[in-house]
Amino acid sequence: MKSQPALFDVNASFGKPSSGNVEFPSIQDRLDTMNRLGISRSLVWNIESVQNHALSSNQKLLDEIQNTPGAAGRIFPALTVSNLMIYEREGIESLTRQMKRMPCRALRFTAVFGRLTLMQLEPIIRSIRKLKPFIVLGYDQASVADILEFTAEFPDVPLILTQVFWSAEVTVFDLLRRRPNILMDISYLHTFQAIELLVNHFGADRLVFGTGLKSHNGAAIGALARADITEAQRKKIAHGNLDRLTGLNSAQQTLPSHWKANTLWPRFLEGQPLGVDVVDAHGHLGPSGGYILEAQEERQQLKACLQSMDAIGIQTFILSGMQALMGSPVEGNDLIETILRPYSDRIVGYLAFNPFYASELTPRFDAYFKGPVFKGFKTLCSYWRVDITDPRFEPMWAYANRHHLPVLNHTWDGGFNGPAMFKDLVKRYPNISFLLGHSGGGDQGREEAEALAQKHSNVYLEWCGSFCSTVRWEDTLKRVNPRQVVFGTDAMVHGFEWELARLLSLDIPDSVLKPILGGNMRRILAQRK
Repeated sequence: MKSQPALFDVNASFGKPSSGNVEFPSIQDRLDTMNRLGISRSLVWNIESVQNHALSSNQKLLDEIQNTPGAAGRIFPALTVSNLMIYEREGIESLTRQMKRMPCRALRFTAVFGRLTLMQLEPIIRSIRKLKPFIVLGYDQASVADILEFTAEFPDVPLILTQVFWSAEVTVFDLLRRRPNILMDISYLHTFQAIELLVNHFGADRLVFGTGLKSHNGAAIGALARADITEAQRKKIAHGNLDRLTGLNSAQQTLPSHWKANTLWPRFLEGQPLGVDVVDAHGHLGPSGGYILEAQEERQQLKACLQSMDAIGIQTFILSGMQALMGSPVEGNDLIETILRPYSDRIVGYLAFNPFYASELTPRFDAYFKGPVFKGFKTLCSYWRVDITDPRFEPMWAYANRHHLPVLNHTWDGGFNGPAMFKDLVKRYPNISFLLGHSGGGDQGREEAEALAQKHSNVYLEWCGSFCSTVRWEDTLKRVNPRQVVFGTDAMVHGFEWELARLLSLDIPDSVLKPILGGNMRRILAQRK
């Protein structure tokens, strides 16, 4: 059995911000989630301070920690720091007293809708420097220039960037390269082998454990547990680096397991085979112009792909070629067919159908689908900037309907491919299994995806990327038949482990998980004629 290190979360919040979207209204709510996921300790900030007065928000945080049974020794304050304190009567003195009340050195910075900057904190940091503070902030709360200026001015003040989404990775990686006192958390680090890449380039001392939205569940926990790094490096990221920064060097103990929802999540964390059929219904292969990937060429990626599939127990992976999606689809589809043919017992493909090239693609359908590689179609309308209802898609819909093929559609809130745009298509083509990639994306998209699936049995919600919605999947699965949900990871741009961990750590039983992991997609593939 694989031993899990204790976890110290740098990116925890509580409170009721004026903008709504309350996830952890009380410290007790935060403790309950920590217990469920096995997180030993957390640095918690009061998210109300994104608008509210910083010192008042801090006082509420400190009082609630003190008054919550079980919080002592597990919940530590990340006090919000604001340049407004400079001009407030005894503002800096009040912050100093708050830091000494529950000493752990952590400060949280928020730009308050872009009105504040890090460098405006200069007088405050100079006044409290003897307390050895470090600062935690969302990566989007300060400009690159502001971060570089602050970290140069205060080389002894560590700065931890949290919630680094894939689109910001290249910027944050560059900040890590340029400033040794910048660190980042792994809360949103969902791209393929990102932890390994960061450790190799910057060292394990530059990473700390953090959780993201409630919808992320145990994604970061699973990604860290299954990362291909040494146990010493894993412990540094899990808690060691925060132990050092906070000065809370007491030995951390892993929590006794509170987990009862299913048997698969503990098996995953322990490094054991899941022992169930897993079909990854959403993947990509090939070079990317947007994602940081160590291997960009298709054949290089295949080796790492198969290793990851074997390590976590994915039997079948269905992907589309990046060059077919982002360049010429004919050449790209031909390339992916050639590359995957020797591996078609494990890895198969979707034919990328870009409607701008419909006249070139349509005559080749029979040739493509008579081989062992292609099992359905893939669309990516948000990127192509064309509506999913465009009449140029008609040859694809007609062929897929005639042969009972699945069509994996990138779906997201708003135009081009919002789930509500499929309402006539799913009725017109009843033999197509419509896979709604990312389950609609954000909250609006999820609601539309749920509504469509409730009315039409040939509509399926696909898993990957759905963490962008705050809608709880436990609630979605009460409204949508679990037979209409399929698992996908978006690898090789997303990480297999991150997306699988997010699913397995839901509060749902094995009986619901197993069809989502594989059985539902097997049933879809078996419908082909």
